[in-house]
Amino acid sequence: MVLSNPPKRDTKRIRRSAEEARRLILDAAEERLAAQGPEGIRLQDIARDVGISHPAILHHFESREGLVRALIARTSAQLREKILATLETKGDEKDLEANDIIGNVFEALSDRGTARLLSWMLLTGRSAEDSTSSSLVTEIAGELHEKRKENATKHQRPAPDPEDTMFIAMLTASAAFGDAIIGRELAKDAGLDQKGILRFRAWFAKLLYNHVGDAH
Repeated sequence: MVLSNPPKRDTKRIRRSAEEARRLILDAAEERLAAQGPEGIRLQDIARDVGISHPAILHHFESREGLVRALIARTSAQLREKILATLETKGDEKDLEANDIIGNVFEALSDRGTARLLSWMLLTGRSAEDSTSSSLVTEIAGELHEKRKENATKHQRPAPDPEDTMFIAMLTASAAFGDAIIGRELAKDAGLDQKGILRFRAWFAKLLYNHVGDAH
């Protein structure tokens, strides 16, 4: 005998604070972004991942666009904190761990899919100004330049050109965006596996490190 109306499971809604709910939603959106790209950010799927209703996501972010902007903003803030903390804790420019800085940039922009999402927003005419600090590269370049000037003074060297520092920041961001969009395909064509990709990033970090040294 088949029941026409099977009994509903006794499911209890988990009460979460607004902050925790937002974090879980963003975590789920980030996982789908990294795995599937911008098209993977579907509110119904994310709601199912988190175990909440679709309207609950709208309550926290108003729309898919709002969720996208919040996701970019969070990733940008995390990237900023990581890089500035690295610059702050290193006492000498020679001690600056270029691999750490480059690794953080590529991890945030490429591995987590943020650069693909930003590119998609820009190419489709969507503004990202409200969701991410448009001055992030400028701010990081400014902090890096201050550190370079401090060490130049400490070692009685000429002050570095601020434009040179900005170009370093721009080159790094451009490389991370390129890696996010076509890097995996290029690596595959070149016969590089994941370890090969990491070796490229280390090589790129060394290239910038040597440039900074030569700039003195």
